[in-house]
Amino acid sequence: MRRLLIVLGLLLLGGCNMVVTKTPLFAKSDTAGVPQLRPGVWIEQSGKPCDVDVSKPLADWPDCAKGAIVLDGKLGGYNVDANGKKTWTTTDLLMVGGAPRVMQVQMQDLDVKGLGDVPLGPMYLYMAVRPTKTDESGRITAYTAWPVLCGPPPPPDVKTPAGGTRSGTLQPLQGLTMDSDDNNCTTTSQGAVRAAAGASEKWTPPDTLSVEHWVRDGDR
Repeated sequence: MRRLLIVLGLLLLGGCNMVVTKTPLFAKSDTAGVPQLRPGVWIEQSGKPCDVDVSKPLADWPDCAKGAIVLDGKLGGYNVDANGKKTWTTTDLLMVGGAPRVMQVQMQDLDVKGLGDVPLGPMYLYMAVRPTKTDESGRITAYTAWPVLCGPPPPPDVKTPAGGTRSGTLQPLQGLTMDSDDNNCTTTSQGAVRAAAGASEKWTPPDTLSVEHWVRDGDR
């Protein structure tokens, strides 16, 4: 799910220090009354030039274009294997209220190292979302997002119990528990995730923020 990871702005995943849960903390009922992402084709703003015709099907977009489809509570994109073959893949997406809002994303079948004792799928990751534009119906058409972190990043010279470089915070926020590798954290508290979402913005470098916007209707 390489393309989906890029689209969601989860480039810090390899660096860890993120809130990860084995089961979802939020349910569909938590989205009641909360404006959602406008269905259709979305693209992530990129700092590098990319010649893409967004009117074409997503499958025809070049690799430099970071696109996805939002539809019926799911995020869809193309998983590209080592041979360049594209396979359509979807994952569940929930947007719940708050300031900032919280996006819960189900991830599975990931080839990602550094997630400690949290199993690789299914699992749930969390993004803080600040809407920046809406349409006439109140649906979100642009937003800025960042990962929900466990706490402030550790100093670069701190080691894990096994002697490796520690990625997880030394000061987990209230309600968050570090994993056995001290690289990520987990919780059973919605409130802890909401509080961490707001706090995490100041620990996220500006050039790693995910800036997304809707470009057109469509399911491909």
